[in-house]
Amino acid sequence: MPDYKYKTSIVIGHRPDGRPIRKYIQDNSKMRFDAKVRQVRALTERGGAPGKTTVEEWAWQWFRSYKAPRVGASQRINYETHIRLRIAPTLGALPIADVKPFQVQQLLNEARTDDGKPLGAGTAAQLRYIVRAIFEQAEINGLIVASPCRNLEMPVTRKKERRSLTHEEEDIVRKVAEYHYAGPWVLLMLDCGLRRGETVPIGWQDIKDGLLQISHSVEYKSDCNQPTLKDTKTAAGVRFVPLPDELAAMLDKKSRYFFHRKDGRMLTATGLRRMWASFHRACDRAAGAEIYRNKIITHAFDPAITPHYLRHTYCSNLRRQGVDLKTAQYLMGHSDIATTANIYSHVTEDDIRKMQEAKDAAD
Repeated sequence: MPDYKYKTSIVIGHRPDGRPIRKYIQDNSKMRFDAKVRQVRALTERGGAPGKTTVEEWAWQWFRSYKAPRVGASQRINYETHIRLRIAPTLGALPIADVKPFQVQQLLNEARTDDGKPLGAGTAAQLRYIVRAIFEQAEINGLIVASPCRNLEMPVTRKKERRSLTHEEEDIVRKVAEYHYAGPWVLLMLDCGLRRGETVPIGWQDIKDGLLQISHSVEYKSDCNQPTLKDTKTAAGVRFVPLPDELAAMLDKKSRYFFHRKDGRMLTATGLRRMWASFHRACDRAAGAEIYRNKIITHAFDPAITPHYLRHTYCSNLRRQGVDLKTAQYLMGHSDIATTANIYSHVTEDDIRKMQEAKDAAD
């Protein structure tokens, strides 16, 4: 018998005569030993017993068998995130046959984002779908008698914050875009409404009679930094949009892609992140951020602003220019006009101030 460096035993139950049932844990690796101890303790604290198929084991088996081969990279990341960060820590150690409905409901109620906030409505609905699918397939496969996920209630969710840039923020973005190397990339989202993934594979071959044709996008798999070319997000995503002459003059005319690596290939996920981080920092400095030893101490440009804000601003600007809703839906590449209408109905404080300024000027 080998002499293990790390050993312990944990009481996992009692026999009818009261004698304890012990689970012996031993390993030469401290990391593996600690992981085994945590798993057994988490299991016994929830009333489970070692040796049975756990929720976490089945969840990953379900993902590999039913979802991973059939969904795109971004969806695989979503499934993996829900299992790893929400389902496994809460129900993962329990034998799947022992899970009660209230425990699943509690999982939904207590699920949070990385920063501790309640999930958005869409994310919560996706989590509920995944949990239901996991247990329904467990029932079909004979692992449980009946799914505990019937009549699940949606938890209180956080309204997803999506907004346009304010007029002041947009002015800063345009000013920085005049001199920053990422300026043309940013303006392609702000003045043409492209999604971030649609900016990567586009080039001069996509300009048709002064219009920009959007027909492809890219995605980045969780385990790969390289772009994978695909069709647009939806069939409606294939579209032509006006390309301002000023922007056209700023775009790279020598390479296959407008934005590319030094060898001419499409940008990596890291390249995109660095480009946005650099541009955002330049906007922060231009807005008057407090800096000490080249580090931003106090932000003057909202740190929450992402490239998607630029596309959202494009849609809002279409409304301000009087573009009708159906045309705006086409230019945005939305498959559902309700998505466009939701942005069109979003009147900001800036809009009210502009209206008042115009009224005052007229008076």
